[in-house]
Amino acid sequence: MEAVDAARPAAVLAVAHQFALGFGGVPESILLLARELRADGVTLDVLSRDGFVADAGRLSSLPPRGAPAAPDPEPRLDLTRYSAVFIAGAWNPVALTIAARARRQGLRVIYSPKGNLARAEFKRPRDLKKFPYLATAELTLMGLAHRIIYSSNLEYRNSLLSSFFATKSTVIPEPFLGPPLTAGRPPGSGSVRFGFMAEIAPRKGLAELVEAFVTWVRRDTPDAELHIAGEPRPASERYLERIRRASEAETRSGRIVWRGPLRGEARNHFYDELDFFVCPTRFESFGLTPLEALWHGTPVMVTKKLGVLEFISDANCMLSLGTGSPAEILAGLKLAMRGRDAYVTAASGWRSRPCARLSGRDLAAAFRQEFGF
Repeated sequence: MEAVDAARPAAVLAVAHQFALGFGGVPESILLLARELRADGVTLDVLSRDGFVADAGRLSSLPPRGAPAAPDPEPRLDLTRYSAVFIAGAWNPVALTIAARARRQGLRVIYSPKGNLARAEFKRPRDLKKFPYLATAELTLMGLAHRIIYSSNLEYRNSLLSSFFATKSTVIPEPFLGPPLTAGRPPGSGSVRFGFMAEIAPRKGLAELVEAFVTWVRRDTPDAELHIAGEPRPASERYLERIRRASEAETRSGRIVWRGPLRGEARNHFYDELDFFVCPTRFESFGLTPLEALWHGTPVMVTKKLGVLEFISDANCMLSLGTGSPAEILAGLKLAMRGRDAYVTAASGWRSRPCARLSGRDLAAAFRQEFGF
């Protein structure tokens, strides 16, 4: 690995689509990384569509969506203030411009696609329009990068173009540390409450979950509820509408509750209200929501296609949904119903417990090494 020029400052520029609440795990992982780097004397600035944030590690939380930030300084941004550029996420034309400038000025360029290049993102006819950009801009960006960081081996194996750059690819999982919480909670009582929270799109498996739950309720009338949080990804509005039409009776009866997008404290309260968090996704390069649920002491139901399963596994509080078919989800719901107390009791042992393999300090050290410090 090339060492950073000693004359350059201990500073990194992160380039991302967004750096605000409500845009998934990428902004959150950047903020946590910035805090950990700051503790070691390394400053991380963030350039995104939301503007420019200097020394992001000083922030106690992500800026609210739509909050004013410093005007976007690109292309006037002085890259000589940095030792490295960290590109977080794909499909960002500004990132290619910054990376090219950084290479010309002798800076290290580190690229993390954050799951955006996974084959699962290229399943719909409308995704075909991405291929020209993939074959030009993304290919160029990967060529410019000194290092390409994937969050799991699953992401690496399932990402387009990854095999062309195997020698400069590595795996560093997403750092995670949840908010401070109170003491553990007792097993639940009354209706068993299942919860789903994600950006709503076909890949997330909501249609299969609702189909399984509706079948179960109509056939066996269990004392159970399904709470659904999230908003549709652009172009997935019709997908959501079809799901809602198919479950109108359960919505009217209160068996299915639509919670809309949840952020900040509302997101934390959601996990605490559940008996089980359900993640029926077809593919996640990492998957922060199951980690968040376990942090809150809530057992999780997950498919096999989550990168985070490479780093955590506990059969006492994690139920497998296999590939996420409606039949497999239905079987999982029934199993969870029968063993609620045991699963909730086991999961309470995870409450507020940092996962050693996902320690923010250790992962920040790995990133710091990649940045050349």
